[in-house]
Amino acid sequence: MPNTTNQMKENWNARARKDAFLYVETEFWNHNTQEFFELGEKRAQILIDPVLKGFGIQGSGNTAIDIGCGVGRFTQALGRRFDKAIGIDVSDDMVAQAQAASAGSSNLTFIATDGVSLPQPSSSADFAWSYEVFQHMPSHEVIESNLREIRRILRPSGYGLLHFKTAHENPSILSHAAQFVPTSLLRSTKQVLGKDPLTADPSWRGAKPLNNSDIQMMCKTAGLEVVEFRNDPTHKAGTRVFAVVRTHPR
Repeated sequence: MPNTTNQMKENWNARARKDAFLYVETEFWNHNTQEFFELGEKRAQILIDPVLKGFGIQGSGNTAIDIGCGVGRFTQALGRRFDKAIGIDVSDDMVAQAQAASAGSSNLTFIATDGVSLPQPSSSADFAWSYEVFQHMPSHEVIESNLREIRRILRPSGYGLLHFKTAHENPSILSHAAQFVPTSLLRSTKQVLGKDPLTADPSWRGAKPLNNSDIQMMCKTAGLEVVEFRNDPTHKAGTRVFAVVRTHPR
């Protein structure tokens, strides 16, 4: 998928250069970076901590991976919970800004990747986290590749907490027609309508939403077992879901 990965990188670098924080937090970004990172910690308390506690996931001596880390707000939160946290993102510009924002944190590492692979050794991670990232992946093939990589890097005792889009929040004719319309035309249409043209391409719009059965089957094919689905209180009900996964015995 070289063309797909190149487009993902180019498009996310363009967004990061315009305003990295805005494209990570489109709803609550108010140009206050302190509040931005504080919101990441608040969400970690709501979304991550109950799973760590419920499944007995220990942070001491362990490594967490933040997939699609953006500017690193959840990587920072994971670094307060694990001995080591690694943020991975398809955008080199996002990674550079994450490094700058986390300067002085010795247990955090940020790495740029191609969007379909995770540059980590096999069986090296104890916890894999991803939030508002799979929803932007341009195809189910890209999602499946990431799931296989999560399976590869997780230790046998490791868990993942992965966030999936299950429905459009505000379905529109444009959102349904987008899959049949060339990106260039969709970009022009958005400009005419006064909308952001950087949200026209597939790496923002993402692939068709998945239901729980789809997610479960994709995970199983990748060698992951969904042990629990959890509701997402940070989005409109029915539009997102979290899957708690672990390596599936082969």
